Amino acid sequence: MGPAVELWKEREMEKTRNKYEKLSEMIRLWEDKKKKKAKKKLHRTEVTSSFCHSILCITIKLMYVMNVKRGVEKAKLKAKQRFIDDNERIEIIVASARTHAYESQMKEELKVKEKANLMRTTGRSPCKCL
Repeated sequence: MGPAVELWKEREMEKTRNKYEKLSEMIRLWEDKKKKKAKKKLHRTEVTSSFCHSILCITIKLMYVMNVKRGVEKAKLKAKQRFIDDNERIEIIVASARTHAYESQMKEELKVKEKANLMRTTGRSPCKCL
């Protein structure tokens, strides 16, 4: 029964590793997607602000343009701060998800090892609870 138990244990451990590798990849893809979205939003705000500023410089009086320029700069600063906040929030969520996935993987691997030890001592597989 020894080699059969070892084979079973290795198969189960491999299933668990594959499951959590896929989960890790999903977390990474989610992180990339969210960061790209935040960066695109920042870029869109900066481009829009720059475009509005250049049009206003051409068509409006100098005094009014100065006020608009300050408004454009405020909008850019606000967009950059929002980008930084979004990235921090994404990092926190990703770190939490990775930690949870790692803990779940360790628990599953521990269960497999316990079952394998039980199979070795009793000589049969444990009954399944329904």
